[in-house]
Amino acid sequence: MFFLFFGATLAEPSAWPPDGQVIRCPVIRDTCISSVGEEKFGNNGGANKLKLKGQQEYILLDIDLNPLKGKIITGAMLHICSASPRKALLARVGVSALASEWTEGTSVGYQSQTGTSCYDQAEHKKRNWAYPGSTLMDVVFGRGHTLWKFADCTPPDQNGWQTFAIDADVIAARAAGLSHGFCLYDEVGNIWSLRKGQFKFTYFPNRFCHSKEKGSNAPWLEVWFQGTDSVPPEPVKSAKVETEGFPAGEALVRWKTPHDKGGGKSLGFHVSYKKGNTKKSLPRYLIPMAGKSGEEVRMHIQDIPFNPGEKISLTIRPVDNAGNIGNPFTKKIQLSSGSNFKFQVSSFKFPRSEELPTVGGVKVAVVDLLDKIDPKTGKMIPAQKKGYKGGNHLFSAKEKRIRLYAARNETVAFQLSLEGNAEDISVRYAFDQYPTLRPKLYQFAYVNVLSKQGKTISVLPDPLVPLKLETGNWKLETGNSNPQFQVSSFKSQLCELYVPHEASPGRKLGKVIISAGQERLELDVDLTVWNFTLPNKLSFVPEMNAYGTVSPYKGYEYYRLAHEHCTCVNRLPYAWNGVPSFAPEWKGNDFDWSEWDQKVGPLLDGSAFEDLPRTNEPVDVFYLPFSENWPVSVFNHYSSSYWADEAFTSQYEEELKQSFAAFAKHCDEKKWHDTIFQFYLNNKVYYRSGFGKSSAPWIFDEPINTQDFWALRWYGILWRLAVDPVRGNAKMWYRGDISYSQFGRNMLWGVTDAEYIGTNNAQKTRMKHDEQILWGNACFAEYGTANKIEEPNTQPVLWCLSAWAKGATGVLPWQTIGNKHCWKIADQNALFYPHARGPKPSVRLKAFTRGQQDAEYLTLLCDVYGIPRFAVVKWLKNIIRLEGRVSKTSDSDAGTLTYDSGSPAELWKLRYSVGKMLSDRGPEYKRNMAKQKTSRYIKKWPDVGYVPVSPKVEPYKPDCDSFKP
Repeated sequence: MFFLFFGATLAEPSAWPPDGQVIRCPVIRDTCISSVGEEKFGNNGGANKLKLKGQQEYILLDIDLNPLKGKIITGAMLHICSASPRKALLARVGVSALASEWTEGTSVGYQSQTGTSCYDQAEHKKRNWAYPGSTLMDVVFGRGHTLWKFADCTPPDQNGWQTFAIDADVIAARAAGLSHGFCLYDEVGNIWSLRKGQFKFTYFPNRFCHSKEKGSNAPWLEVWFQGTDSVPPEPVKSAKVETEGFPAGEALVRWKTPHDKGGGKSLGFHVSYKKGNTKKSLPRYLIPMAGKSGEEVRMHIQDIPFNPGEKISLTIRPVDNAGNIGNPFTKKIQLSSGSNFKFQVSSFKFPRSEELPTVGGVKVAVVDLLDKIDPKTGKMIPAQKKGYKGGNHLFSAKEKRIRLYAARNETVAFQLSLEGNAEDISVRYAFDQYPTLRPKLYQFAYVNVLSKQGKTISVLPDPLVPLKLETGNWKLETGNSNPQFQVSSFKSQLCELYVPHEASPGRKLGKVIISAGQERLELDVDLTVWNFTLPNKLSFVPEMNAYGTVSPYKGYEYYRLAHEHCTCVNRLPYAWNGVPSFAPEWKGNDFDWSEWDQKVGPLLDGSAFEDLPRTNEPVDVFYLPFSENWPVSVFNHYSSSYWADEAFTSQYEEELKQSFAAFAKHCDEKKWHDTIFQFYLNNKVYYRSGFGKSSAPWIFDEPINTQDFWALRWYGILWRLAVDPVRGNAKMWYRGDISYSQFGRNMLWGVTDAEYIGTNNAQKTRMKHDEQILWGNACFAEYGTANKIEEPNTQPVLWCLSAWAKGATGVLPWQTIGNKHCWKIADQNALFYPHARGPKPSVRLKAFTRGQQDAEYLTLLCDVYGIPRFAVVKWLKNIIRLEGRVSKTSDSDAGTLTYDSGSPAELWKLRYSVGKMLSDRGPEYKRNMAKQKTSRYIKKWPDVGYVPVSPKVEPYKPDCDSFKP
């Protein structure tokens, strides 16, 4: 369905000066705060100089409100004196309303001061900006329902004075009591220059200005107003309340903006609630601003300690832009009762035992797929208690019994651990009475883990080599016969079983027979097939990101291996120059699809996977070949600017839109409706430092500055305008990879379909949930790096569960293909091991499979029992701690999540408990549980960007004589 979005990428300033009379308003308090390191606890309320510095440092200020009350404000201009006019002048400044009270403080030099405002808290050690864990970014620039706009600054005069416009509504919100002040932000941030082929990139110039402590150089505000207004807006007439799907004590309240007849307009609301005999105001950051007359607004009641199902009286009073307050509308509402579902926790383990069965002098044990055994010392990662090998959640050495549980369409595995050495070891793993159950056996290869100095500190298993089945047995290779398999005292094999769709539920008995010379050891395999089936279509996607090695034009080996492992390879088609290595040929008005359809089509219709377990299921996600430099040259159409809406020719825009639309039409006509096609911009302007043909004028991947987010917004709106009218049922998504989403404001609301969030945390998740509830159902996934080989293989599973619990649709390790040395030297990125006879899996890839299937279990649990995800998450966190730590080697590192808890046995307990609940219900099979549609509650983009009433000022531009390579 095509939604008509209103708005423009560039709002031309109207005539200047604004209509009406002028009032001079002095700044009565100001401070500078920083988001960096220990400075985020500091304050500069007593400093003579303040600083704006990209996403790192901000200015808070306030004015004397008395002269503005009752007046209809038409425009404003801030006069500010630069303290660095020659080194770093103010360029483009954004000004936001502030949805929390704040305290100026008297500190200098970022010294912390209890009770004063800093980045982390509105009152240091006393009060949060909003909810626990929030920062300043939660109550400014679109967050916390705040208004904001930006404007270009005039050049400094001979005394360093600069001016820039502020949106009239931002000023009016403060005057009307709908805001607590103003936040200033350096919108340009990083700068660059390119002259005579020499590229220079400068991180966050320090843009200083004088504070109110500087006397005659203190900032002041010039405000225009035209007339007065003493007529309040009409009252709110009704409100709708939703509680289904919300945690206990929460609700979503919706109402329409009332009309104002006093010459101004409705601007916002005051909302209070009465609980018993106690009446309190709702926090400002939860209360929406008004829309246009008749437009709906949404308010999510959260963060307040209401009881489940509690009844309160809610009062809403509209406020206009002159500060007049309308009559109250009061409604008694009942908040969400949450979920009362009684979860079952089921578990039993075999008793631990140090007595292991033997064959040919070799001790035999069975451990979890997620366990890791050092081949020389036998040490386990994660560490296990004595006797674990002989008695655990899978194996009883005493009974010589292996116990497995699996749904249909699920893969289950265990490790067969052999301690000692013997010649001619072979293994038979079979279910003779059940011919559709066909196990596989893999042997571990070993890699050297190096210290920072390049010395080997350990040898550990990771690559998996499938063994050939000979006369019903798998013969194990040794280090003598194959150098990939080192001579060692502890050897492991991975025994794997896929349970097909047609398997009947119930117990199935099989055997593992280990032969060493003339001796044989038999282990019973007791498999229970649960009475439910996992869907073929993945609802949670471990996305295996890849670069140059993989290409559908060269074959499908990597795609097939990923598909078999319930993951999906997604190869970025282009490099730093933006030109794809595989793509249909652009003819100027359409594409030549012949080669593309022949070579890529089988991935998109599923025929490339016809003989795999999830037969004919297309790839879940697929990068499109579009970039800033394909199919239209950025070099031929870009003019030096930090702002995308000012940088390009109309021909560039129109030809891009034409190519976007052509691709969308073709995907729909081919009925490739299951795959999510992603338009994704990956390149970064600072790549130009080492690669002269780099094509990005901004930081697209992991955007940092407002200019970067604004460029993503510009391309995204272009994409939306082109594909939405013609895409039909094709999933044409605009994707962004965002590490610094806390600085993205609401610029990408309604623009991106999916954001891949790096270093995700509670604040970033909360911000995304707020967007989903208040604006529209945009998806998000998490990206990072797979666990190091020396770290527990439980980490991928815990990452999947943690991301699912936050509401993510998947996880993405940023690189997954091993390098040329990966078979010898441990490569953290090597989830796939390149090999002359086709890629081989790592055991960590199989851990991602396990994590995906566990997430599928939880999704099914929500569906089968009608339980909201938040209730499952609450229960889940009582079983396993899902709080991870992110470690990074540098700012540009994608980061690796590590978890301190969550053993293989604990994960098995969770899986078994959910499996039992699902099997008790015996739900019918559903191919697709994925919620892949994005929708918008509000059919427009947020009204952000340029101050509409502003003098025409030449924007600050990069010093660039030619952007061409």
